[in-house]
Amino acid sequence: MTDQKKPPAGPEGVPEAVLKAIRDQRDFEKRRATRLGRGAERLTAPVSGVIGRMIPSGVVRQALRQADRAAGLTLPRELTRHDTDDILACDRAALRVQSWAQGSNAATGGVAGWFGAAGLAVDVPATVALSARCVRATGAAYGFHGDDEGERAFRLMVLEVATSMASDNREQAVDGLNALARELSSPEAKILLEKGGKWVTDKLVERIARQLGLSLAARKAGQIVPIVGGVVAATVNASFQADVARAARYAYRQRWLMARRMLPPPEPAPA
Repeated sequence: MTDQKKPPAGPEGVPEAVLKAIRDQRDFEKRRATRLGRGAERLTAPVSGVIGRMIPSGVVRQALRQADRAAGLTLPRELTRHDTDDILACDRAALRVQSWAQGSNAATGGVAGWFGAAGLAVDVPATVALSARCVRATGAAYGFHGDDEGERAFRLMVLEVATSMASDNREQAVDGLNALARELSSPEAKILLEKGGKWVTDKLVERIARQLGLSLAARKAGQIVPIVGGVVAATVNASFQADVARAARYAYRQRWLMARRMLPPPEPAPA
């Protein structure tokens, strides 16, 4: 990847593919919590508390740590064969990642859902593992292969955005992700982040493990009914991986544009 490649001067010199990518970024940022999403959370709230106790944050936390490490060892080679200076090629590779993640997680959910609540013990770690791999593979599709503490923190924050897609905290999560993207694009800030990175990552793991567990609990309320839960789990898992993939595409496309000075860093949110 050529980190410092600059676009031709003037907006008319920017390739249409890049202009489309910038529009896609703005569209993602402007999305708001959907009524359907907020309504679903209210409807499942009584049951999600029960399911939440079946998904201890410690289980999610351990799955997050192991999954992120394992994901780096299992990335498909084809994700690094395209020209990462070609935004269309990067987008196509990232969409292949989404397709794979949705299909795989729908399959695991369909099997686990047959066993109702008992299947959650298998389905939740599998969903977390596939989510971590989806994020890491999407990063590779845009040319980001790093594995220092800053990159680990960024991957966790992508998951945070994905779990807040239908909540009122979505804008705050996107702002936090953009702030970290700015820091990672600055050599000086990145050095400071790496020095205190382990502490930052540990705090993020704790916070996002809780959030991820609650999000999965709310989504999987219908999975506790054996047999019927298989259909629910397959649908929910595919939907969740779509949210993860979209958040990951936004996050790494943002960094791709920043690295090439094609996108002004977004303004920080008002305090």
